Amino acid sequence: MDRRRGGYQPRRGALGWLLSQLRRDPWPIWLVLTAHVVALGLALVLYALPHHVIPHGEVSIGIVSTRGGAATQVSAPVETPLPEQEQPAVQAEEQPVADAVEAEPTPLPTETPEPVVVGNFRDDFPGMFTNGEVTYSDTGYQSGNLNVRYFTEYNNDINAQVYLVEFYVADISCLVTAFGKDKYGRGYTEWIEKIAERYSAVATLNGDYYGTRDTGVVIRNGTLYRDNKTTDDIAILYWDGHMEMFPAGEFDAVREMERGAYQSWCFGPSLLDGEGNPLGTYTDGHGTNKRHPRSAIGYYEPGHYCFVAVDGRNKKSNGAKIDALAKIMAGFGCKLAYNLDGGQTSLLALANKLVNIPSDGGRNSSDYIMVIDSVSP
Repeated sequence: MDRRRGGYQPRRGALGWLLSQLRRDPWPIWLVLTAHVVALGLALVLYALPHHVIPHGEVSIGIVSTRGGAATQVSAPVETPLPEQEQPAVQAEEQPVADAVEAEPTPLPTETPEPVVVGNFRDDFPGMFTNGEVTYSDTGYQSGNLNVRYFTEYNNDINAQVYLVEFYVADISCLVTAFGKDKYGRGYTEWIEKIAERYSAVATLNGDYYGTRDTGVVIRNGTLYRDNKTTDDIAILYWDGHMEMFPAGEFDAVREMERGAYQSWCFGPSLLDGEGNPLGTYTDGHGTNKRHPRSAIGYYEPGHYCFVAVDGRNKKSNGAKIDALAKIMAGFGCKLAYNLDGGQTSLLALANKLVNIPSDGGRNSSDYIMVIDSVSP
């Protein structure tokens, strides 16, 4: 007997029921398209949660450079050499006493020169720093460790608002980087004013937003955290205060740590040729040929640097293409300059107050570059 006759229906799952309903009464096309869009959005959210939203730490490579240029792997166990075993003393044969001779005069002691501290620029910029007192205003800050000048102008060539913070540091340790929430890894982000206040920073600029990528090099305050392949130019600041730029394929992280790499930024592109001239051609990949809000770090000489921000995406300021940013940095007198993360991430603060007008109100960033009035060993 066929049990499917006489009203008996086999049990079906929810999918089978849905398919039968669609065959019987198909959905309107607009409803089908809406369902597909909702499903795609849900899939993207589920993908983004573990990758960009939910914070999770990452393991640092752990190679640490020092002011002397040597690099050590701090994660490896340090072997303590065993003490040498004492050897029994060998009794020397008695020797005849020689006739007394006139002793030579003892040489006078010589003064030992003080060791040169790598990354100390106090004597390189006479008159730039005070004897310890602090003076500050809306346009500058001066102390025994810092000389900071703040300036803003409207660039009529590109119709954009430009901000400059030019500064001298008495010691390289006054120029530091910091992770959002002071944690290395994905999803750890923080608002610029909050982190600037916690570090008592005099000036703060967003970094390269390493936390959104798995690629690239991350060196912060002398520690190598990540060394992955990248197609971006790489900027390196060394303990002795000088800066260098590397195309992606020419960078060796271990070698540069041995040379005393102190900070790295991996976003780019590099903007100037080392003599203060725009490069003219630039590595593409971060909206090079489009107007965007921009952030950049500039280098004049060891101990002398600048932060630059360009507003964009609003009625009063159109942002800048990379070639325009390079001309701006050259116009400020920089020898080298490097483009950092921009767009909504472009943020610049003095003390703990935001000074530029970020796109769409700005956003929390995973890392910052700061000028602080403090010297560490």
